[in-house]
Amino acid sequence: MQTEADPAMTAPPSPMRVPAYTLLAAALTCSVMLCGAWEMYQAGSMLTLDTVPHESQDFRQGRTTGAIEKQLDQKIPARKSLIAFANVLRYLVSHSAGEQVRLGRQDWLFLNEELQFHKDSAANLKARIELLHAVSRALAREDVTLVVALVPDKARIEAAYLASGQIPDYNRSRYQVAVDELRAQGVTVVDLQTPLALAAKQAPVYYRSDTHWNQTGAQLAARTIASEIRSLNLDMEPTAFRSETNSVATERVGDLLFLMGLDRVPNALRPQPDRERSTLTRQASPETSGGLFGDASVPVVLTGTSYSLRGNFHGFLQEALGVKILNAAKDGAGFLQATTQYLQDESFRSSKPRVLLWEVPERFLGTPLGEESQWLESVGLTSASHPAGGKQSGP
Repeated sequence: MQTEADPAMTAPPSPMRVPAYTLLAAALTCSVMLCGAWEMYQAGSMLTLDTVPHESQDFRQGRTTGAIEKQLDQKIPARKSLIAFANVLRYLVSHSAGEQVRLGRQDWLFLNEELQFHKDSAANLKARIELLHAVSRALAREDVTLVVALVPDKARIEAAYLASGQIPDYNRSRYQVAVDELRAQGVTVVDLQTPLALAAKQAPVYYRSDTHWNQTGAQLAARTIASEIRSLNLDMEPTAFRSETNSVATERVGDLLFLMGLDRVPNALRPQPDRERSTLTRQASPETSGGLFGDASVPVVLTGTSYSLRGNFHGFLQEALGVKILNAAKDGAGFLQATTQYLQDESFRSSKPRVLLWEVPERFLGTPLGEESQWLESVGLTSASHPAGGKQSGP
């Protein structure tokens, strides 16, 4: 007997529905690829290869590809626009910030490096603590006091805005361990986590779209450090400083938006930049200068990273401490670079400061080691009397 076929068994399968935003993303991606291919074809046809280094040695050492890349950059007018378009597409469609940036809540951005795991983090931290201990001893023999300003990660202080709401377990105790170990070694270290974390409960102390502390955080850090330095009771010539704040708030595009490739796109297509009323601190008396780092006779020298160049930190610090401070910090500097350059300069050898304030971002403590093992000798300091990591804990 013939039975009626089950419609569910005989009907052709329904085509799978593709979300509209996926189709739009695919169309936009294809458009970008086609535009890019057309631009590359146009640029390639205009290359003047007769001026490009073409010997085998030129190719091996990168001169050939470098020259071609330079010409392509000049001959592809839409290149930057295409890259920005692709970055916007990545952010809006896949909600991705790229390899270097982590998206948080409410348009907050974080540097991925602060949240990374390093398998030898504890050993690397210990080695850097021992180095700072050795530096403190070596400088003390030169009648210079080392003060370490340990800058907590933005992800630690503003953890409420992380997607997870908290920092990873493997980084949870890193800051406090470093402070405790430095103090146990007799190194003067300023705990900035406690005041910054307390203040962050009321208002942000780091920029939303930038790695660094904002003016509120920078001023609080400056006042905390100044209090620590004053407690050393060092004889330093006072200098008056005065800070003035602009009455108009302006937009500030942070470095994390640059790392996302969204620094040149409309605000509607990216996380919102910060806005602030910028503050500038000026010396009450006329400035003087001399040497590579300016006036070499200042009582305090600040070395470190871009934290010392953001949020008017240097100005706030001079105002809070009431002395002139030479800022030898460097943008893009790692753990050692700025301090290396200053200690190797004639200004340090000819006129040493009373205090060397070394600003150290927390995230550097656990990263793989570089030149730490031979660093003291490379900058002309010696730890022969008291090797780093020794038992003696005095300055």
